[in-house]
Amino acid sequence: MGHARKICIAAATATVAAALASTACAQASATAQTNSTVTVFRPITLTKNTDLSFGTVVRPTAGSGTVTIAAADGARTLDGSGALLSTGQPSTQAAPGRATYTVNGEGGQTFSISVPANFNMTRSGGSETITVVLTPSATTGNLSNALGAAGTASFGVGGQIPIDSATAGGAYSGSFTTTVAYN
Repeated sequence: MGHARKICIAAATATVAAALASTACAQASATAQTNSTVTVFRPITLTKNTDLSFGTVVRPTAGSGTVTIAAADGARTLDGSGALLSTGQPSTQAAPGRATYTVNGEGGQTFSISVPANFNMTRSGGSETITVVLTPSATTGNLSNALGAAGTASFGVGGQIPIDSATAGGAYSGSFTTTVAYN
């Protein structure tokens, strides 16, 4: 029995040692590799190349008309009464045409274009106003080239003004803000 007892004690000791080793090796922490990414764009910029100009308009003696500058190509038209003049513009007034802009930024990226629906031009030396309804040639754009290279795009803004026999004569002016932003 002495030998069997030694075997039992040895087996019990081995079992306790194994249990203690198992507990000592239990996982108390863990790690995981995590990746991180970022895409960096160059800033988006907007440059105004030309202003929106309706040129010189003759008000009608009766009735009304609407002067339109096309957003796509800057063509000037008159619907209704009145007349459009190609001469008689002050030297400080731009030739009739749409406002044009150049957008620069990260190549291949889309951007939004925002202009107000309308704004008022006020007569110089008076308080009379003419409401201009604005129309951009697009509401979104896409910069040329690809990510990692400079990109460019352009667009225009046209508009409409009403004229009638009661429109006060004189020079009118006003301004509006055009905004572009990455989508």
